[in-house]
Parts: sequence; structure tokens; C-alpha cells
Amino acid sequence: MLSEKILEVSNLEKRFHIKNSSLFGPKKYVHAVDDVSFDLYEGETLGIVGESGSGKSTLARTVLNLTKPSGGKIIYRGKDISKVSRREQKEVSSSMQMIFQDPYASLNPKLKIGSALCEAIEVHGVVSSKKEARERTLALLDLVGLQSEAAERYPHEFSGGQRQRIGIARALAIQPQVLFCDESVSALDVSVQAQILNLFNELKEELKLTYVFIAHDLAVVRYISDRILVMYLGKIMEIATYSEIFSDKNHPYTESLRSAILEPTTEAKQERIILKGDLPSPISPPAGCRFCTRCFKAEAICFEEEPDFVQMSDTHAIRCHIAKVEGGSADE
Repeated sequence: MLSEKILEVSNLEKRFHIKNSSLFGPKKYVHAVDDVSFDLYEGETLGIVGESGSGKSTLARTVLNLTKPSGGKIIYRGKDISKVSRREQKEVSSSMQMIFQDPYASLNPKLKIGSALCEAIEVHGVVSSKKEARERTLALLDLVGLQSEAAERYPHEFSGGQRQRIGIARALAIQPQVLFCDESVSALDVSVQAQILNLFNELKEELKLTYVFIAHDLAVVRYISDRILVMYLGKIMEIATYSEIFSDKNHPYTESLRSAILEPTTEAKQERIILKGDLPSPISPPAGCRFCTRCFKAEAICFEEEPDFVQMSDTHAIRCHIAKVEGGSADE
């Protein structure tokens, strides 16, 4: 049973203009996010998966207004935040925070960790004094599994896993309700990945958080997610619950991602699906289905007509002509 809807993204678009070599040529755009719609429910973890260039990170940055959308609506708790003032944007930032892939690049190398955390706490008015800010900083470090001495050290003195814990602590410093985790474990060793994923799960329960977890590895996403959204070339190809993503009826792109998961088992495994060719240019995407040029099930209609989002169940939708033939009702 899904809980209260806290975020509703409708027909979201983000295009980046490209300069032409000719003054009189047609305008060209990179279609980074194209007509994306999804809902986020309180207390859930929504996983977003897809290979590099699929638009996952741009989608997160656009929802958070780190980059302005080209079209569509972003409704957070009943309020459209796609066009807000600077003051209102600060309120949005307090409610929704992002944890980046490379925490070292997002930390000031000249600031001690304690000072960096205190600065965020004071700027957003979470506490009323420097003493309280210091106390909250030490509490946050303890919450993410770091000792209090870490406050007096600089970013370069920590390992990758420790820096990611610091990034988590900084995101939590202003008491957000939603965390966008952008490839937050992809640069870490497998054993460290497991520790950080377990930390995310613990924090979710303890602080009643809602996550949007972005990764290119479906094995990582399935470990932490309640629902999974599959993106390809700026479009949503499929969205479903954990169990439905691993069912018999899935988008061909999802099937290829699923076949790449290494399972520690002696049982017969699905043969690896190797996609041919590279991701098409987001400047001039295919006329029909975005995936048609690499799809191992593509038919003539796939190259001519873009498929609708086919509702397979209340929680499972696929953008695929083949799914529409097999059954389901189009739901725009």
C-alpha cells in the first residue's frame, strides 16, 4: 500500500541549447530529460537506473531546481516548485537535498569537516547559536558512523567511504525530508558499498526519510529500492515495484540490464543480453521508440511510432509497442 504522495513530476523537460556553426541554421538542443512523469510517496525509496547518458542525474538536478526545467511541473506537497523565488528555493533546499557521487569534489578542501557542517547548519537557521551548531555537528558525525575527532580533519585525510559518510552528514545537517542520492556508492569498493547502503537503510528508518536513489547498476538499485524507474535517452522506459521489475513481462532494455547482474548461484542463469551499438545522440533521438536502434525485439512500428506508456498493473507501466500487443491499456 502506497503512502501519501509528496512529490509529483509531470511532463518534465530539460533541453540544453547548442550553439550552431551557422547564424541562420535551425536551433539545436540536447534532449536530456524529455516528457518525464512520476510520483514519489512518503517513506519509500524510488530507484532510478539506466546507463550513462540516460538523463538520470539531470532529472534529479532539475527536480531540485539546481538547473531550471524547460517545461513541465514539479509539485512538492501540493506546491509547484518549478518556478519559485530565491527565498522559496531556500525552503525547497531545506526539504530536499542531494548526495553527490564524488563527495570530495563537493567539499571545500580548505575547510575542516566540522566547519563545513556548522556552516550549512547556521546558514539554514537550524540552530540558534554556534554552540548548538557544534553539538549538532558532532551528533551528525556519530549518526553516520564517524568519531568526533573527524570534525578537526580536512577532506583529503579521509578514505572514499568516510568522505561519503561526511556527504551524507552534510545533507542531513538541515533536516531534509527527501534525499536524492546520485550514484552515491558507484565509486566505492563492493564491501564499502554494502556498508553505505546499510547506513542508508538505517537512516531511512531512524529519521523517516524518503529516497530517490540513482545508479547505473540494477543490482545496487534493487537492494535498496521499493519501486524502480528505468530511463533511456531522457525517457522513462519502465516503472515498477521491485518484484515486477524481475517478472516475466519487462521492457527489453530492462531485460538487458537485468541480465548483467552477477548472481552468486550454481543454478542456470539467463544468458547475458549484449546491446549492439552506442546510445543515440540526444540532439537527434530516433523518430520512433528511443530504444529501437539497439532493441533485440524491435519491429517495424518501433522505428516509425513512439509507444505510449502501457499500464500493465496499478504499479507497473512500460513504454513499449510489444507490451501493448501482449496486453494492457494505454495510460497517458
